[in-house]
Amino acid sequence: MRITIEDSRTGKVIKLDVKEHHTIERIIDIIVKHMGIISAEERAYTLVLNGKELPSTITIEDSVHKFGLKENDKLALWARVIGGYYKQ
Repeated sequence: MRITIEDSRTGKVIKLDVKEHHTIERIIDIIVKHMGIISAEERAYTLVLNGKELPSTITIEDSVHKFGLKENDKLALWARVIGGYYKQ
């Protein structure tokens, strides 16, 4: 299955051929490496389809059945800052 991923921070777009047994977590790892995102940025990444965050533990096949993922769909790569420090 071919999907398109857009990095919500940069607008960079890539197309990936993914297998039904790949997990969302595995696909995020591939995207991060392909786009040259440095893991030291201390961010957690997630894929979003039509405003719904895809759980990292599910497979592409699960995403098709539970979230309606289709061939050539465009997903967004969202980043969240991990941790942080709050000073009062």
